[in-house]
Amino acid sequence: MFQQLRMSLLGLAALFITATMMIPPHAPHGDPRALGTTRPVIFSIAAPKAGIKAPVQLTTMTAFTPSAVRARLEIRPRIPVLIRALGPHHFLIMPRKTWPGNSIIRFHWAHTNFRATLATDDGRWLAVDLSTQTLIAGENGRIVRTLPVSTGVPPRWSTPPGTFWIYRRVVDDHMVGGQGHDRWDVPHVPYAQYFNGAIAFHGAWWNHRFGRPASHGCVQLSTNESPWGPTGDPANAEWLWHFADIGTPVIVYGHTPRISRDTPLTYPSPALFRTRPSIHPGNRANTRSAATSVRSMSSSL
Repeated sequence: MFQQLRMSLLGLAALFITATMMIPPHAPHGDPRALGTTRPVIFSIAAPKAGIKAPVQLTTMTAFTPSAVRARLEIRPRIPVLIRALGPHHFLIMPRKTWPGNSIIRFHWAHTNFRATLATDDGRWLAVDLSTQTLIAGENGRIVRTLPVSTGVPPRWSTPPGTFWIYRRVVDDHMVGGQGHDRWDVPHVPYAQYFNGAIAFHGAWWNHRFGRPASHGCVQLSTNESPWGPTGDPANAEWLWHFADIGTPVIVYGHTPRISRDTPLTYPSPALFRTRPSIHPGNRANTRSAATSVRSMSSSL
C-alpha cells in the first residue's frame, strides 16, 4: 500500500512540475529607462539558491516581443523555456518542466557582456493533500517527509487546488485580512512562504490540532515557539523553511473534508500583543523564560 502511495505521489510530482507559468503578484511594469541605467538588459534572479521552478525576470531597455527575446537569449545548459511578456520591457523566463536540480544555469544576452547565473537546489518539491490534510516533501524522486497540516475551512475558505511555486518568504510576518467578525490581525506569524497570492505555508502557534481544516486558506504547520513561550508542538514550520526555497514547486490536490464547523480557528486578539513580549522566531532564550503558556491564549474549537 505504501509503495503504491509513493508511486502515485511521484507521478503527481512529475505532472505538476510541467505547470503553467504563474505571474508574481507584483510583476514589474513601466519604462525601465526611468531607472537611469545604460545597461541594455537586467537579469533579476530570485535568490542565490533557488527551487527548480524559480523564475528569472528580464528587463530590457528596448521594447521586445517574446520571440525577439528568445532569439537574443542564450541559456546553458540548453533547456526549453517559456517566455511570458509582462510588458514590452519586462519578461518572465521559466523552464517548460524544471531547471535541473543541483545545477548552475547561465543566462547571456547575445552580443553583450551581460550575464547571470541561477543556482538550483536538489530538485525539491512540495505536495499538499487536502483529503488527508498532509504535506508531502520530496527530493530527487523520493519522499523525504510527510507532515500534518491545517488547510482552509470549506466551503468559503477552502485552499484552492492547483500548481504553484514559492515566490516570497518572510521569517516573521504580520498577517492582516478579512472583514467584520471574520477579520484577523496577527503579528509574529513564523516562517511564512507564499505560493498562491496571499496563501502561504506558515507556522501557527495558536493551533494545536493539525490534520484537519482550520485556516482562512493558508497551509498551517506546527511550530515549537510562540510570542509567549514554547508551544510543546513539533518545529515543522521551521523544518519546511530550511527545506524549501524561492521557486520550490507546490501542488495542491484532493478534496477538503467537511468539518462540524464552517469557520476557521479563532486567532488571538491583537490586544494581547500590547502586553506581551515580541519574540522573533528562533529567539529561544526569551521564549523559554516567558511564564505564560500559549495554549491558554488560543481559542478552542
